[in-house]
Amino acid sequence: MIEVRKGDFSADEIVAGMKKPEIGAIVVYVGTVRSFSAGKQIESLEFAVDDEAISKRLEEIEKAARDNFAIDDIVIVHRVGTLRVSDNILLIAVSAAHREPAFNACGYIIDNIKFAHALWRKEK
Repeated sequence: MIEVRKGDFSADEIVAGMKKPEIGAIVVYVGTVRSFSAGKQIESLEFAVDDEAISKRLEEIEKAARDNFAIDDIVIVHRVGTLRVSDNILLIAVSAAHREPAFNACGYIIDNIKFAHALWRKEK
């Protein structure tokens, strides 16, 4: 599931929705706005990219992760708009029967989204 939204999200609700008897691992990553970037203070980040463009790229990343790792489910929630320091930006949750593919897929997804962020975000 891919969701691009302005409002915050609940990691607990997302994890609860991913639990199944055959799942042994759910790996969750939550990215937040930090107060510094490249050695300078920032007050906020703005993600002003078209929601459809973000969704399309996230879907490509999700598909590649599904194709390359033995996982059950992926949830990616990405916020847009102006986000202040400590606000949640991104949630990635990956479920699998075993922890290793869940961790590997989550890392793969994070790395690919981080690359896209260089094009999407504007620091203030």
